[in-house]
Amino acid sequence: MRIVVLGATGATGRHVLTTALERGHHVIALARRPDALSGIAHDNLEVRHADVHAPDTVSAACHDADALISALGISGGGRADTLSAGAHAVAGAKPPRIAWMGSFGAGASRYRAGRPYDFVLRRVLGAGFVDKAAADAVIAGPHSTVFHPVILAGGPATGNAHVVPLDALDRRWRLSPPRVARADVAAAMLTEIENPAHAGRTVAVY
Repeated sequence: MRIVVLGATGATGRHVLTTALERGHHVIALARRPDALSGIAHDNLEVRHADVHAPDTVSAACHDADALISALGISGGGRADTLSAGAHAVAGAKPPRIAWMGSFGAGASRYRAGRPYDFVLRRVLGAGFVDKAAADAVIAGPHSTVFHPVILAGGPATGNAHVVPLDALDRRWRLSPPRVARADVAAAMLTEIENPAHAGRTVAVY
């Protein structure tokens, strides 16, 4: 498959990129600073400059692509509307399949991790908290799967992550949700692109 990766230079995006290459896919990695990926070389990797605030750069990358995976995050000092801008750019590009990474505790999963965690998450994300929910709403659709991972952690994939639709999630966490490896989240998004099981839904990853 030809898979566009948005947010490819971030901690989770790099896992998406490398895991997709390991699985034999052709990856078009989008970055505002392509030189940040200069250390990764592969015959099936294209690195292109793109900026979500310039939607045409995203649309051009999606031409003839089979899917797009977004691990776009909020960077310190960045614009508060980066995620919603990215969602609008992706929605306008109309890739056949979309896997979009949000955050557990924001948007549709708000309060599912408990009110203390909600307070902390809103303080940490600031204006980005509202923008995450807005981005999820823009990207939602029959060809999209929105992922809400719990607290992201480093380390290798464990293969033990659970992917459960929010409307079927039978648990809440009183104080704080557990941690999940970024590598596991990346693998889950790729698996959904390869074999869609939750199209049109928001899923928790824990």
